[in-house]
Amino acid sequence: MSSGETTPWPVDEELLLLAAYLLSSGRGLLDEPQQYGPFRCIDAARRVLVMLRDRGVAHEELASVQKQLEDFMCGPMTPRDLPAFLDEVCGRFTVLLRDSDLIQRTAPAVAG
Repeated sequence: MSSGETTPWPVDEELLLLAAYLLSSGRGLLDEPQQYGPFRCIDAARRVLVMLRDRGVAHEELASVQKQLEDFMCGPMTPRDLPAFLDEVCGRFTVLLRDSDLIQRTAPAVAG
């Protein structure tokens, strides 16, 4: 590898950083307004979808959900119906997982 090339972070490092984010978010929630909790969960989900995208998981509907989360978190600060937004995204994600090949349909065999 030449000095000008970059290497993507190992997924283990990104997961460690995500764990640190979740832990610090959990701590922050003790002193923050109750409404912050759902926003932190939305941001954590957004971060996971970015990690998947960066790892080459290419799926049009998954990318669309990730963009919807990006727009929500990084878009203009306007009044929003948070329960309705979460209901919509959860519904989309449920259908995505049910109708795609992104997850295994059966449990993997356990070596015994």
